[in-house]
Amino acid sequence: MQGSRRDFIARTACASTLCCLSPMAWARLLPTNLTPLVSADYRPTEPDERGLWQQCDDLEREIASSKLLLDDAALKSYIRGVMERLLGSQAAQLRIYPMRHPEFNASMTPNGMMIVHTGLLVRMRNEAQFAAVLGHESGHYLRRHTLQSWRSVRAKTATMAIFSFGGVFGLLVNAPLALSLFSYSRELESEADAYGLKLLNGAGYPPEAAGEIWSQLISERKASAADRKARYKDKSLSVLSTHPPTEDRMRDLTETAAELARASPEGPRDERRNEYLAAVTHLRPMLLEEQVKLNDPGGNLYLLQSLAQDGWDGQLRYFEGEVYRLRAEPGDDLRATQAYAAAVALANAPPEAHRAHGYALLRAGERDAGHQALKRYLELAPQAADAEMVRFTLSQ
Repeated sequence: MQGSRRDFIARTACASTLCCLSPMAWARLLPTNLTPLVSADYRPTEPDERGLWQQCDDLEREIASSKLLLDDAALKSYIRGVMERLLGSQAAQLRIYPMRHPEFNASMTPNGMMIVHTGLLVRMRNEAQFAAVLGHESGHYLRRHTLQSWRSVRAKTATMAIFSFGGVFGLLVNAPLALSLFSYSRELESEADAYGLKLLNGAGYPPEAAGEIWSQLISERKASAADRKARYKDKSLSVLSTHPPTEDRMRDLTETAAELARASPEGPRDERRNEYLAAVTHLRPMLLEEQVKLNDPGGNLYLLQSLAQDGWDGQLRYFEGEVYRLRAEPGDDLRATQAYAAAVALANAPPEAHRAHGYALLRAGERDAGHQALKRYLELAPQAADAEMVRFTLSQ
């Protein structure tokens, strides 16, 4: 994207909300009595804010035609329903864009554009967790945080060197200082956390879901580091970070959620797990494949085990086998073989599980059983791209 320095700053303020939500030393209660600064029919009046909205409108047109857009009407309808539970009539003006991107993220821009990454969808175990992230982003939107951040950026750019903007999902800068300028301040992130908890509690979700998300993310990142034999480092502890440290954030959310629950113990609480699974189950093979292709075995194995807390199924076991197969460390071949065998014995195993199981059996010298598994694969996926290759294997 090319344009003037002023245009770049405005566009970056919109796109900065796309930066991945950073994962949170003592717990403190967050202020959950905040009120919205944006009404359902709000329109900007000040010149700089109108310019910011124009840049966000331009960005939205690019996203609406992006090849990364996930065109799934049922999913969009589901997300809109969650937003209506959280925001009521204020959700009417939102435009929702699910995007094929494997990072954990969602965002809202000042003009009412909501972006949801597939990397967020795959990590949520229930609707309450999903709503907690959307509620956090709604806090940024309703409290006009992007405008505050943009004005702060604009005031600081005189001290900065030249930047280049690397597309909707990338920001390339030539100085570490820039990293602290194109994201929300610690105070604004905490305020969005607080507002999100308020929305979550008011919509009848268990407010502790917000803290659960950060606990899962911390554990996933630690598992990823351990598998790479690296030391886990919380980058949000950097002096340049604009997010509260991860452990702190989790404690704040957990303690505030407990206080909300104590204040309204009679209120109904429903994490709506079944509703969430119904909305994303048809997408889960694509979502899991997207994660496995990132080649992060430690993180992927943790993710699968996290999802399996609600029960292993054929899909999860198959992708567990794929993680081991791709990692290919000593013992992983056996682990993959066992995972494939477990997959085909469970419900909703994808056709590919039978193919992987069949070839594993052939390598183990179990010809008849291997052929049966490959024939089952062809029954389930007769038009598969590799169907002729599998038929050739069966003919030998």
